[in-house]
Amino acid sequence: MTVSKRVYINGRFLTKNATGVQKYALGLCKQLQIMNIDYLIIAPNGYYDNYGLQIKKTIFGGGFLWEQLFLPFYLWLHKGGILINLCNTAPLIYKNQLVTVHDLAFEKNKKWFHAFFSIWYSFLIPHLCKRAKGVITVSEFIKNEIIETYGICSDKITVIPNSIPDMVYEEERPFQFRYIFLTGVYNPRKNNLFVINLINELSKMDYHIVAVGDDAGIYNKLSFTQDNKLHILKYTDDRLYYTLLKHAECLIYPSEYEGFGIPVLEGLVLGVPVLLPDMTFYHEIFGDLPLYYKQGDAESLLNKLKEINIYKTEVKDINILKNKYNFTASANMLQNLINHKTK
Repeated sequence: MTVSKRVYINGRFLTKNATGVQKYALGLCKQLQIMNIDYLIIAPNGYYDNYGLQIKKTIFGGGFLWEQLFLPFYLWLHKGGILINLCNTAPLIYKNQLVTVHDLAFEKNKKWFHAFFSIWYSFLIPHLCKRAKGVITVSEFIKNEIIETYGICSDKITVIPNSIPDMVYEEERPFQFRYIFLTGVYNPRKNNLFVINLINELSKMDYHIVAVGDDAGIYNKLSFTQDNKLHILKYTDDRLYYTLLKHAECLIYPSEYEGFGIPVLEGLVLGVPVLLPDMTFYHEIFGDLPLYYKQGDAESLLNKLKEINIYKTEVKDINILKNKYNFTASANMLQNLINHKTK
């Protein structure tokens, strides 16, 4: 069943590196295309990978101004239907749209971000939530936060969870040494300094640290210690990222605030031991599959690290994750929401 009117998708995400938020948009768009949903991605002009998606590039390129001004003008000019925004931001002046809010990190701790980013998002996101026809988010935890923070009616918010992306990796180990893997290393919210500051203790356990992340301008800058067992990489392509993750001794994901935590899902599905701070929202999504350490407690983390040699993700547990978090199910949920909003 297809929707009665053309659906447009905000394609600004294609111009950015494929971090967690962009993976969500890519996965949903690819699945909608497989399902033959009548939709079109409207994207800025420029040179970037379209990942095999059907897109319409406009004559203008750009970021913020393109999204806020040119995109709604284009839709009005073409008598456009509903606009789907999958990556937090959306044009403020366009009402016939759905907006996706992945988390409220900018409200939780403004020191994580540059001042302009925090100010802009603190203005933009609540106004989008109130003006849009519907709000999408990725977990019940964030849905409740949106309700409590902005007073949005529960019925207006739909949870469409993150899903498992395509994961292609090399069978050959990228390093000969044993290493702990960290993601989002330049993002202060991810709290990776908590682990990096334990480099001496981890070295005694014969571990290196390999950390990756996108050094985006929205974050306040972090400084890292210099150590020959600390290897920090900037943005990596998907194949290298999944190769690094697959061959890690474990993934430590010390973030103390998340909307979902895609790297955790990826690690679990690949059979990699995952260590998380013991927090309610992680249990909501991942249950007892990760190893949990006491939040902010270095000794607890190091003790849990000793358990990874006996850790094994069962095939049945991986299958449960695959059945629960897959883009076929999420795309069907999105299609049903679109059908409801375009009646």
